Amino acid sequence: MAVTRTFFGIPAGLLLRIKQVAREEHGILFDPPEGTQGTATGRTPLRECIVRFVYDGAQAELVMTLVKKPVLLPAAFLWTAFSAELERSRGFM
Repeated sequence: MAVTRTFFGIPAGLLLRIKQVAREEHGILFDPPEGTQGTATGRTPLRECIVRFVYDGAQAELVMTLVKKPVLLPAAFLWTAFSAELERSRGFM
């Protein structure tokens, strides 16, 4: 089920903003909390989701891999939701 997406044009400040919004508005837990790579774990009404992330500051790329998601929750929905949050966070930069 490992589905990976790469997001380009992500400066370090935007990554910090994305993580802040994820924690404060969506209850996402990051392990490690301040790392540029690790896991992000959150709950949906259907079950837990886990995403592995790796940020490359030199290339301004964020690679995210779905590690675990509810069977009934389409991966496309998660990617669309993340993309929307990414664009919203860009507006605050």
